[in-house]
Amino acid sequence: MSLGHRPSRGFTPDPPDDFSVDRLRWIIRLRWIALCGILLAAALAALGFYPGVSWQVLALTATGAGIYNGFLHVRHAEQPVRGSKEAVRQAIVDMAILTVVLWAAGGMRTPFIGYYVFHVAIVGILGGKQATVTATVAALLGSTLLLVSEHVPALQIGRWDPAWPFDLLAEITAFITTVGSMAYLVRHAADQLRRREKALADARAEAALELQILTNTLDELDAGLEVVEGDGTVIWRNKRAEELAPAVPHDIWTCPGEERACEQDVTGICPVKAALEQGEAGHCRFAARIDGTERVYEMNSYPLGSGEDDKRLMNLYVDRSSTLIAERRLILAERLASLGRVTQGVAHELNTPLATIRTLSADMLAALREERADDRVSLLEDLSESAALVHDETRRLGKITQGLLTGRDLTASDVSGSVPLPAVVERARALVFAGARESIPVRIDDLSKLAVRADRDHLVQVLVNLLQNAYDAVREAGGGAVHVHAHRAGRHVELVIDDEGLGVPETIRSRLFEPFATSKPPGKGTGLGLYTSYMLVDAMQGRLALEPREAGGTRATVSIPAADGDLVQLRTPEAPEAAE
Repeated sequence: MSLGHRPSRGFTPDPPDDFSVDRLRWIIRLRWIALCGILLAAALAALGFYPGVSWQVLALTATGAGIYNGFLHVRHAEQPVRGSKEAVRQAIVDMAILTVVLWAAGGMRTPFIGYYVFHVAIVGILGGKQATVTATVAALLGSTLLLVSEHVPALQIGRWDPAWPFDLLAEITAFITTVGSMAYLVRHAADQLRRREKALADARAEAALELQILTNTLDELDAGLEVVEGDGTVIWRNKRAEELAPAVPHDIWTCPGEERACEQDVTGICPVKAALEQGEAGHCRFAARIDGTERVYEMNSYPLGSGEDDKRLMNLYVDRSSTLIAERRLILAERLASLGRVTQGVAHELNTPLATIRTLSADMLAALREERADDRVSLLEDLSESAALVHDETRRLGKITQGLLTGRDLTASDVSGSVPLPAVVERARALVFAGARESIPVRIDDLSKLAVRADRDHLVQVLVNLLQNAYDAVREAGGGAVHVHAHRAGRHVELVIDDEGLGVPETIRSRLFEPFATSKPPGKGTGLGLYTSYMLVDAMQGRLALEPREAGGTRATVSIPAADGDLVQLRTPEAPEAAE
């Protein structure tokens, strides 16, 4: 809604320098009346009542002026005429007609010389200041021409020498028509002034009504709105802004957040100062107590002034309490989700060694129950291997719980020294395929000359997760084998695990390394194994990739930085004692 001027339903006065169709029509009507008077004077002169007057010039002048007035009436009957140029043009035409008529009637001696004043007044009312000056100059020039013609006989075309009583009758007529014309102009000007005053009063009343409607509407808003001068004087406030504004004398603007720290934008500049000095919009937040309730408002400042001497701004106070609550709830939900992911990740990491310990314990119990005297040496070797694995897994559990107690990132890797790849692969194989060595064949190539720079426990954890996925895939396929091989690729060692399982479904392939993404049925997998493996490999400056094999199944590739210096020479991993 605008508080600007809106046209009234009644009469709308024209600006003083405007010359509208209505004014042009009025002057055309007055000119018809004047032409009738000129024709009457020409007729009286032709009948001999005014023998010195050139009735031929009067008649010719009336005819020419009538043609011009008729053309003007037809041309501008409906076409709007704007601007002061038309008023100046009509003033010159009227002065020229009057000068010619007075010239033919005897010049300065005719009693109708006062009509110059009448014409100047008409033009002043209709055309404004510029037209009035033009008409005055034209009247002075015309009267000068008449004065000169009296002293130069060659310029005279008529003389004023009527017989009595026609001279007295002409003087009386000139006086009455001059006074009457001036009275008519005064009444017309007064009517125009009253109409202008009434239109102005109606416009003010309408603007006041619009302002009241706008103020009432803005008062009902939950947002505060105020306009402030460049010196800090508050011009206007709505109801909400009044509630937010502190009790400051003389209505000088003060930041509503002064009692508490106002949360400004990244620039640290008060938005009101930025709007006044730099002409830039800004915002900040502050807390306020409204109706006994703590609310959070955002103040937005917008510059309104267009120059150095006209600096104003508008402050808009918007209640952001609901938004802030929603933001805090979202942050809380994200934190809870992160806590849930961490909890599930920890549970997954604890569950892997616990499952291994449970499997090894079951194998040890079964071996002890089936003990035979002729197989005592093999039994001791199996028990020793299982005990060593249980010892390592319990150590890893302690490392995980210690990291939780100290707040350490569980994916942070401790990369130090050279880690022989055969020992790591054999340990992971023993943890995953314990008790299943006969049913699922595992082929491991010669890895004796390969070593990497990695966290030993984390690399074992990654290989356990990948081998466990390969084992599950082969078992679900109803048969097949797992093949582990590695090779040097520049500064990295690429360890490849191929399985002959069913492969990864197309629907889950693009989300393999996302948390909780799994192709296993509910209750069979958490979807954290690959995600954790990816994070661990990334922490060791490596890469993990999964892709389908052409012969069927899945290929997992772990790329780890190769160890520098001499590599430890190990026996082939087929011999279990080499890993010990």
